[in-house]
Amino acid sequence: MAIPATVMKVLDDWHINYSLTDDEELFHLMQSNPPASYSAKVANVVFLKDDLGKVQVVIPGNRMLDLNQLAHQLGRQFTALSASELERLKKQHGLDEFPALPQVTKLESLVDDSLLQQSELFIVSGAEHEWLKVPMEQFRTLTTSSRIGSYTAPLMTDIHYNDPQQDLEDVHAAIRQFTPLRIRQRLAETLDLPPLPETARRIIELRVDQNADTVSLAQAVELDPGMSAQVVSWARSPYYGIRGEIKTVEEAVIRVLGFDLVINLALGLALGRTLSVPKEGPHGYAPFWQQAVVTAALCGELAKLMPARHRPSQGLAYLCGLLHNFGFLILGHIFPPQFSLVNRHIEANPHINRFYIERHLLGLTREQIAACLLKQWRMPEELVTAMRQQHNPYYEGEHADYARLLYVATRSLRRHGFGDGPFEQPEDFLLDTLHLRSDSVDEVTVNLLERMDDLSELVQMLNH
Repeated sequence: MAIPATVMKVLDDWHINYSLTDDEELFHLMQSNPPASYSAKVANVVFLKDDLGKVQVVIPGNRMLDLNQLAHQLGRQFTALSASELERLKKQHGLDEFPALPQVTKLESLVDDSLLQQSELFIVSGAEHEWLKVPMEQFRTLTTSSRIGSYTAPLMTDIHYNDPQQDLEDVHAAIRQFTPLRIRQRLAETLDLPPLPETARRIIELRVDQNADTVSLAQAVELDPGMSAQVVSWARSPYYGIRGEIKTVEEAVIRVLGFDLVINLALGLALGRTLSVPKEGPHGYAPFWQQAVVTAALCGELAKLMPARHRPSQGLAYLCGLLHNFGFLILGHIFPPQFSLVNRHIEANPHINRFYIERHLLGLTREQIAACLLKQWRMPEELVTAMRQQHNPYYEGEHADYARLLYVATRSLRRHGFGDGPFEQPEDFLLDTLHLRSDSVDEVTVNLLERMDDLSELVQMLNH
């Protein structure tokens, strides 16, 4: 694909020597040396705005743009440009992607000084799937009118994936730091969250009751009229393509959904209703319940693809997907001012997993706090593990398959244009452990996204 004319003009006018590479070669660079999915040699450009106008900030792919540092150094409070504003800017300059070349847009330019320590940079050419490889001495000539400074923070790598006690300490440390004294003592004991809903308690009792049957499950669900309506509506969804009318929970269980899926769906619905969705989230991201329902459906479909002897519970896989972002609700409930700050940084750092942004700003992640609460509520260990380890492809402990399914599902959805976060390709070994093929994962993901309208009624019910 040809380099866009606006980019070519900059390269020619400034006599920049460069070579071309493609996604495949760069992918190996990006996957080497996590924590970030991009190497320090990849230059990204982030567009921000305030009352004084727009600026562009060029930063390395393995660091986080720190809006607090920018505010301190420039005395300006920036927010990221919205998706629609970015699209207009792309059209204006004839670009598919934004290259980190300051002269292309002619906006006020800031360059992070850590980027200049590299010997060469990889910069998207402005066309999809094609990259410029530029020697540092060549790139420096493009920064003569830019403001050089320290605008980024390193990503925190001391993440305690396998230490529940450390998770609890991190939660309490954040509470001590960010919560007013008048409510701190209460929070230290209860996280200021509602108790486990009674419906959820009854469902949990059924899950461990070996004699539980369809009738007892239907009776437990029907004690909650709202949940009963949601389960029946789920079974009637065009997604399942069932002919004939479903009128009762028992019919939904027997004819469509099955005992395993309904018991875990009911549990997810009960937990999801304990906290309201925060009004403020990262702009331009898929709504909370839409992400939840689509991720749940994909986790269930991926579980069905696995060989029978290796297959985990489809219902539990569905539950893990439905509640995978439960920590988002908790953060919004407990830390409102910091929650807003986190969201602004997520918008400004689309190149890195928000996991590291939360760790940097709060000292903990939503996965840690959600896992602590779910454990306190005595939720299934499979769910707690999946919640906590969903960003850890190397986890090999008990119930690892649920965490791996969630890891693969969320990244497959992002790769096909749904959800939030950077491009992250699941490692081959991870698919091997799940006995899945990448082409099969792609196929089922595409099929699901093409049928997403069939899930819209379910999403609407959860939003109320």
